[in-house]
Amino acid sequence: MTKARTKGQRLSAAARAGAGKRIARPVTLPQWDMGATGPANRAGLVIEEAADMDPETGRIINPNGVKRARRVDMLEVWHRKGVISTQGFNAAEALRDAFEATERTPGWPDNDRVQSSPKPDHAVTIQIDAISRFHAVHRFVSAQDRAIIDACVLRRASPAYAGYRGAAYRDGLQHLADALDRLSIAMGRRKTARG
Repeated sequence: MTKARTKGQRLSAAARAGAGKRIARPVTLPQWDMGATGPANRAGLVIEEAADMDPETGRIINPNGVKRARRVDMLEVWHRKGVISTQGFNAAEALRDAFEATERTPGWPDNDRVQSSPKPDHAVTIQIDAISRFHAVHRFVSAQDRAIIDACVLRRASPAYAGYRGAAYRDGLQHLADALDRLSIAMGRRKTARG
């Protein structure tokens, strides 16, 4: 017996057993890919409907139930919900901008030739200036508020990273709001003293 004949016999035997009958199954919609599902990857993600606006009626429609994941800044969410004040949000943004400037480096030179600059330490000077600007703002953060501000503002994490887990999460949000208000007041005093 050849191999091809054996396969033919198997198929005909399967056909005789009723393999051609279809079983009715419900139609299921595909699960949309929302990316990695680990806790670190889900931080700051909001799942929302990917809906369009109907131009005729002005209503938002999403007939297929498509959802998407979008990364949001939790400071903006807390500000929009009224958890933190506008002054506190502005102080947090100033602190975060100064912190992120320390993490950036100057770009690569435009040409590949050796740079014959009169100031070869210019990149180091830029980095030192950025660190100095960060410390000028960060020195207004009190010692009692450092953990919550470092977690929520600089690391973009939740109050849980500062130790406010479970039932204490709301206490952490209140501590963040109070800390940002104190930071805003301290930064405001600095501006009035300079002005």
